[in-house]
Amino acid sequence: MVTSELAGVFLHKMPTSLLLTIRTYDRTYVSVLAKECNCTYPHAVKTLWGMEKLGLVQSEKVGRVKYVQLTDHGKVVADSLSALVHSLGVNDAPSRDDVSYINQKINNVIRKVETIQNELETKNNVSREEGIRFNRRLGPYFRELNAIRLLLETQPNSPLRSKVDALTKTLQKVKKEITTKQALQPAVT
Repeated sequence: MVTSELAGVFLHKMPTSLLLTIRTYDRTYVSVLAKECNCTYPHAVKTLWGMEKLGLVQSEKVGRVKYVQLTDHGKVVADSLSALVHSLGVNDAPSRDDVSYINQKINNVIRKVETIQNELETKNNVSREEGIRFNRRLGPYFRELNAIRLLLETQPNSPLRSKVDALTKTLQKVKKEITTKQALQPAVT
């Protein structure tokens, strides 16, 4: 996110990117942050752990997913950091109101879901284990769409809402198709 040479003098790229990305999502999970900030999962976890010790973020583990969100102090720091980044002339930090950024995120999910759909279409039936694998691959995209919905809450008349709704229906259709193809699996005797 932060790429300007001038910003590099004042800011460390990874902590700045993580904090501004969390600010964009409100509440997200660590793997999304790592992907968005183009860093490894362990590096993101270590950086976020340091931010948590400073009281900037708080984390919550729900099942296998670890969610991260800004604390009140973290929101103040992230807002100030965003203003600094913009005053340094770095305009590539995503904004929650940036329609092209949200549209890009939706298109990324569409491409990934289409890949899973195409793979599923090549199979006549799906074993129980394959069904579990397909469903696990779909899970992050349901969560990603929920995060996108949060971004769109500030834009009630956005045409992207219908795109997200259509994609949600597609995901549910793929999930149903997995279940149907699992039922077609011949019984082992």
